[in-house]
Amino acid sequence: MIIQEIIAFSLLGVAVYFLYRKFFVKKKKSKKNCGDSDCGCG
Repeated sequence: MIIQEIIAFSLLGVAVYFLYRKFFVKKKKSKKNCGDSDCGCG
């Protein structure tokens, strides 16, 4: 592998990781904490 491919795949992995955290982990946390008074969902 050349350096350019290594950097490209690393950035792709980081981007997928942040998208996963943004869309999937956050939803699980908000469902779990929605009964609390300080959650801001109601």
